[in-house]
Amino acid sequence: MSARSTAKSAAARPASGTNDDPFRFAAEALSLAEAHGTPPEPDTFKVWYTYAAGSSLVLNERIESLMAGGAKPSVYDLSALNGEIIEADTNGDIARMQADEGLRKEMEEVQTFIRSYLQTTERYEGAIDNATKSLSEASTAAEVETVIALMIRENQRVRAQTQQLSASLRETQEEIIRLQDKLSQSRRAEMQDPMTGLNNRRFFQHAIASALAHAETFRQPMSFAIADIDHFKSVNDRFGHQIGDEILKFVGTFINSKLKEHGTVSRYGGEEFAIILPNITIETARALLEDVKEGIAGARLVTSKTNKPIGTVTVSFGVSNWADGDDIDTLFERADQQLYEAKSAGRNLVR
Repeated sequence: MSARSTAKSAAARPASGTNDDPFRFAAEALSLAEAHGTPPEPDTFKVWYTYAAGSSLVLNERIESLMAGGAKPSVYDLSALNGEIIEADTNGDIARMQADEGLRKEMEEVQTFIRSYLQTTERYEGAIDNATKSLSEASTAAEVETVIALMIRENQRVRAQTQQLSASLRETQEEIIRLQDKLSQSRRAEMQDPMTGLNNRRFFQHAIASALAHAETFRQPMSFAIADIDHFKSVNDRFGHQIGDEILKFVGTFINSKLKEHGTVSRYGGEEFAIILPNITIETARALLEDVKEGIAGARLVTSKTNKPIGTVTVSFGVSNWADGDDIDTLFERADQQLYEAKSAGRNLVR
């Protein structure tokens, strides 16, 4: 586990130039790639460039955390950051913008249909008024028949226009529903980790703020935990990043399956998961996490293609509970310190 300072938002590295200085950022990104032994492939170079430009506070904070204590981010770390932060944000923004623009256009169509309907109704009312006046002035059967024929034609015209408007409105309503669903999916995707399918760090930031506010308002207990896969780097080194990804999915899914009825589980980043347990004391939280820990350690994992044993995978947990005056940083720092103690004491522990 790498050290971090979550209480300091200054972990985000300041940009070395301005946003119109791309050549300097590119040169600095290449230097960073060389210094950390990460080939400047598209995904990894994009992360180093974004870091050099200082254009993503979240990314820079994560990079600073990875480099704490002289550690070097791996190609795996950078690829994960690219998918989790840069690509996810870009794709989410594009999809949301497209859906928003589509909804705007469809609502303009609805307004056009309404105006057309009002104009049609107004014309029809005028025609009825004229016909009524003509009928009152008619003196022969032929004149009455003429007025009636005009009224029938006008009625048929209005019915045809109304049916056309109704069909257009139905189509527009269906498109609005489709666009609203697309927008909802886009917003859900912004809060989901693409690798594990769990909540992501962005969701966690919203959820922890809400849980803290609830605990403080109603003076109820709340526990928080950080889970970290033990020796995860060695698993990647032995079996490759594809197997490492599968282990991340397994651990995240297992934790979530055990705790989803008690709280929320998010992938915080790398091999770490953040767990929010509202209305649960720290004693109960540790008991729940002990059960999770034992379940993971008891699983016998094998590679999907070769059936080669992976061995035992274990997870360490650091737990804290809400105290009066806590904010996100203090709650996180105490859990992080407990996690550090669990790692120092031999791992596969709940502290």
